[in-house]
Amino acid sequence: MFGFISDFFSGRDNNQKEAPKLAEAPKAGANTIAYDPNLIAALEADHSKLVELYGKMWDEGFEKKNYVKLTRILGEFKSLFQGHLLKENVRFYVYLEQSLGNDKHTLAVVKEFRSDMNDIANAVIGFCKRYGKGQFTPAMELQFKKDYTAIGEALTRRVQSEERDLYSLYQA
Repeated sequence: MFGFISDFFSGRDNNQKEAPKLAEAPKAGANTIAYDPNLIAALEADHSKLVELYGKMWDEGFEKKNYVKLTRILGEFKSLFQGHLLKENVRFYVYLEQSLGNDKHTLAVVKEFRSDMNDIANAVIGFCKRYGKGQFTPAMELQFKKDYTAIGEALTRRVQSEERDLYSLYQA
């Protein structure tokens, strides 16, 4: 039903869907974040897993009215999403802000991306909390469809812009 979110990923190289294992942790100096050559692949792998869980929410949970399973999937989605945000905020955005310190225009764009992501994150976490309780009224069922679609569209736009535009800024 919601193929728009998976359409973006169908053209992506399948080798990028699994994050490579780190041979050793990246090293950084005092108060700096080091470049991690595996970070982008790890973030893209998170995106793929989030999309998979997003689809399962509908297919295996909501559509079948299996709200116990939906609750479990929402919990897994929320946990992965929060971990992804931490990784992105601490390792990706901080690194970019360090490395782009002299490029005020690009730095402003990066900060805008970060701010927008915080707004999206609040909406996604609110969605997970709202529907993660396992009990649905008829009114909640109707609202879930709307909220699910809105969250999916926002995440799709965000992932596309991150992978197409923002991730290219991450360089050693």
